[in-house]
Amino acid sequence: MQSALKMLLEVDEHTAAVLDGQSRIANWLYNHLLEEANTLREKFRSTQDPEAAKVLYTKRGLRNRIPMLKKEYPFLRTVYSSVLKNAALRLSSAIQEYQKGRHGGRAKRVNWPKFRSWKRKWFSLQYDEPWKGFRLDGRTLVLSLGMAMDEATGKRKQVHVSTRLAEPLPDWFDSDKVRQLRIVKEGRLFYAVFTVERPVPSRRPVGRVIALDPNHKNLGYGVGTDGVATEILNPWFLKILDRRIDEVKSLRDRCQRKSVRAVREDGTEAWLPSRRWRKLNVRLEELWRVRREQTKVYLRTVANRLYREYDAVFVGDYAPHGGGISRGMRRAMNNQSLIGRFKETLAWVATRSGKVYGEWDEDGSTRTCHACHYKVPEGIPPEVREWTCPECGSRHLRDENAAMNGLAQVLKKVEVPCSGRLGGRVAVWTRRAWRFDGLGIAEMPGIVGGRVGDHAAGRQEIK
Repeated sequence: MQSALKMLLEVDEHTAAVLDGQSRIANWLYNHLLEEANTLREKFRSTQDPEAAKVLYTKRGLRNRIPMLKKEYPFLRTVYSSVLKNAALRLSSAIQEYQKGRHGGRAKRVNWPKFRSWKRKWFSLQYDEPWKGFRLDGRTLVLSLGMAMDEATGKRKQVHVSTRLAEPLPDWFDSDKVRQLRIVKEGRLFYAVFTVERPVPSRRPVGRVIALDPNHKNLGYGVGTDGVATEILNPWFLKILDRRIDEVKSLRDRCQRKSVRAVREDGTEAWLPSRRWRKLNVRLEELWRVRREQTKVYLRTVANRLYREYDAVFVGDYAPHGGGISRGMRRAMNNQSLIGRFKETLAWVATRSGKVYGEWDEDGSTRTCHACHYKVPEGIPPEVREWTCPECGSRHLRDENAAMNGLAQVLKKVEVPCSGRLGGRVAVWTRRAWRFDGLGIAEMPGIVGGRVGDHAAGRQEIK
């Protein structure tokens, strides 16, 4: 398996300007090749020219245009060849995904590639061959750039730029296993992302299993074969960060986007944003970066904690669509829902640790009584968190009942030592809640009526 190691870089102003320049040129090449691709697309539609299709729809057709473009635009020589090559391959990959969507090769269709704005998104620098174009001397990372003219000799020579890793490399890092490097920028911070090949551990025998019911009230509610019901509370920091992001964005949008008149070297005019707009935009980008990093830490912490206690984690196949009552509610549900990313994180942690990840069918799990399997015909409204089965009189917590139905469904497919306990029935003996406190998972007091009870201490035992 391949793992990504993301390391913060210590970059001075000169090095930052150099890396920005390399990214701008790669972004320009992407847009220039896209302009050519649009022309070739129209030509192929009208004439069915096979040469146009060969350049447009093959994997390396656009990449092979780079040597000719270097002769026409000499500034492309100042960028390392691997970075330019991957800018072209990225565009070709997007075109191929568009073609697959048209011909049914993928589940969801995608649009034709669009022009990229460098100011909106920094174009990453990718070195896709092991230790070719970059090297590490201790914590010093040396990157190869393009060719530049040496004033003393009058010949072209390779140019390099050096930066430093902000922290030491981890103990498991093996330089022989490095496959590629990407330089990315988030806000004002630069990162080196190493792709490292790591062995896949053998699959461990399945003992404890937990079935999770994902929803919007919390990240998920799970019931395990150990008789423990776990509510994973939503990250408390998301609402605070989203509120602050909305405030800063509102202030920024009130400023003039075109405020300062500037004249370029060629005599053309341009309008730049006001100084206040630029200042608020930098602050907004930093808030987005903090949100991404904190969300990633939260999901990985929860996933690792689950796999420390269970050998297999199964999640309901619910996909959020943000079906709220009002527009603001739908927007909040879509922005704060982490279900999709949580599933990806669980699958990655399972592969890395040699454990099991899967999904179970949620259809009818909420309105089906886990005790007598009676299905409420009209369903259970979302605001109803507890309900009583009209057939057998069992009292249910909404999420817990769905998770118990999911666990029973999983145990029919997965052979585990405890699946035959209690005649195949699923029982809950203990309830608990997990809350992320920034450093790890804090176990909260027991759950009473679907909510955390402030008066309880530790887990709530079910008598």
